[in-house]
Amino acid sequence: MPDDTHRITEVFPTPSPSSSTLGFEILALDMKAWTTRVRFAGREEFRNPAGYVQGGFLAAMLDDTIGFLAGMKVAPRALPSTVDLHTTFLRPVRIGAIEVAAKLSNIGRAMIFTQATLFDGRGKEAARATASLTINPVQAKQDI
Repeated sequence: MPDDTHRITEVFPTPSPSSSTLGFEILALDMKAWTTRVRFAGREEFRNPAGYVQGGFLAAMLDDTIGFLAGMKVAPRALPSTVDLHTTFLRPVRIGAIEVAAKLSNIGRAMIFTQATLFDGRGKEAARATASLTINPVQAKQDI
């Protein structure tokens, strides 16, 4: 996978607060194949009553990775917004490192379709997601 991570700071100069909370760390970015791999921190405070990472945090990690990759495709002229995120949970995820691999599967003028896979700390597939994102043009700021 080619390393296109140098372009990231051009598009996203600072991480969003939600990405920071999840421990977002880019491992790889291929802007030719439109794929990425991201590591997250499955923190203690993400535990559900059973002791595993709560599913909403896992869905947020999938969505954050998908949104990042779609943003790299359309920024700076536009920013994506998730319209639909379908998540399938395959196994519980323990506290610790979590990785998500994502790919843009179809890119249109108004929509982007994606897929992502989440892996637990043992490298086992733990969740899958598909998503559709709308492409929102960035409007010029106006003086008020």
